[in-house]
Amino acid sequence: MFGDRVPPRKPRKDGSSEPRWSDLRFSSHSLATRDVDLQGRRFLSFATYPYSKPGEPRLAKEAANVLSIGASWLDLDFYNRPEWAGVSPRKVMEAVRNVCEDKGWPAPSYATFSGRGILVVWLYTVSQPAQRVMARHRALQQILHETFLPFGSDATAKAITKQFRMPGTYNEKSGRPVAVIYPDLTAEIERVDFDELCRVVLPFQRQTKAQREAAKAEAKAKRDAARLANRAPREGHHGARLTGSSYWDTIASDLDRLYALRHGKAGIKDTAAREDTGAGRNAWLVAMTYVASWRLPASDLDGFVIETADRLGLDHASARSKACSIVGRSKESARGVRRTYRGFTVDPRYKPSPAHLRDLLVVTPREMRRADLRILIDQARRSENAVGRVVKGRREKGVKARGVQQTHRLEVGQQALEFLAEGMTVKAVAELYGVSSRWLDNALRDARAVAGTVTAKADPVPAPEPVVVTVDDVADTLDLPLAATSQVTHEVLRDISKNEWSTLVAILATPYDEGVTTKGSTLLGQTPAARPTARRASTCPAPAMAEA
Repeated sequence: MFGDRVPPRKPRKDGSSEPRWSDLRFSSHSLATRDVDLQGRRFLSFATYPYSKPGEPRLAKEAANVLSIGASWLDLDFYNRPEWAGVSPRKVMEAVRNVCEDKGWPAPSYATFSGRGILVVWLYTVSQPAQRVMARHRALQQILHETFLPFGSDATAKAITKQFRMPGTYNEKSGRPVAVIYPDLTAEIERVDFDELCRVVLPFQRQTKAQREAAKAEAKAKRDAARLANRAPREGHHGARLTGSSYWDTIASDLDRLYALRHGKAGIKDTAAREDTGAGRNAWLVAMTYVASWRLPASDLDGFVIETADRLGLDHASARSKACSIVGRSKESARGVRRTYRGFTVDPRYKPSPAHLRDLLVVTPREMRRADLRILIDQARRSENAVGRVVKGRREKGVKARGVQQTHRLEVGQQALEFLAEGMTVKAVAELYGVSSRWLDNALRDARAVAGTVTAKADPVPAPEPVVVTVDDVADTLDLPLAATSQVTHEVLRDISKNEWSTLVAILATPYDEGVTTKGSTLLGQTPAARPTARRASTCPAPAMAEA
């Protein structure tokens, strides 16, 4: 297929004579056996479509109608990247080849300078049946695009229906010729095997038929189990009732907030293309028209495209050309036309997923948070929003935050220490506050940890040098009364049997350290990994041993 914007041969019904996109299709036999007249077409497609005989209706240029695909490609707008601006196309292509070599990927078959950017192409040894390899081809295009994003890879050029300028033509935007920059000779062009390219580029392996059947059976079993789960419905209304209208309204609101965050009221500047500021005018026009086709009547879309073009700073002819397919699909839907997609009858309007719109507009996680987007978000941001909703619901129900609960428990523990000092029992204090004895024990431990008090009644002893004693000293200390040994703990090396008592034993006192907290408390923050290990002598004193 060869295409370009050409003027009409005769005036149209609406009286307009502006150039519009037109395609010419030739069979492989025609291209191979005779010279063909392209009639000035400058753009070439890597996909093939059904050839329509004269008088037969021509199938639309859609992915569902593609017969075969012969290449994978990248459209690198490196001139929009600050680090590559001003670098010659051949040096950029050398950097692309170095990336492929570092990753163990096959080198590109050829590359052309399009007048401003670079088209990098991997030609297949054999054209692939498009409908059979569509999923792998899309995954391949996505991985290539993500890998070369630092080079200014254009997300809109991934589509299988995309057409590119041919060598020997001129770029009307820059006035520069389109030429092959790699390799130097046509005979040096090397094709790659599609299966091998998928094997080395894709981060996963192709499933066998048995694995696919097993995965389908497992997914079906999970769906059946969820459907059969006998869960009684909750009373009342929980959650919002979402409809198709509210879905597209929310996406439109996300687009408005994102546009305001990036460009404000001033609009897109002439220097804003696909840099850190995000996508350019064409991407914004396509995204906004996608959403408007589901929110507005088909008769209002032409006016919407003109208004959006004025808002973005695009000329009307270019804007109508970019959005003509979207507007045409919407008018088909208004006439009641339906299409068949994978065996299902569907609305002909384009229905882009949130992931597609995020990729089209190059939405970053930082922008998702700053603009408070609701649908045009990734999984990480979606999880954050879910956590926020749960926390908000708990606060509305009166559940206090963990820090508030710990502060309250500490205050109760400090007051309980005063009551215990006056002679009250733990049980009496717990009944006074209306809590359990276990909860009060935790509060007391937290209060003692913060106050730095010891659990025993003995006065603290100044800390001497570390004491490491032998087995004979340990035997002597074992005869001490319980009141004296309550302050002493034996820290024995682990995994040592009773017959290996010739090993050294560290006997140390255990005052209530401020760095140690009770289970379930995070007041002081020290972790078990930060405490002295069992094989290290402690700097704490051993008063009972010193007396022995």
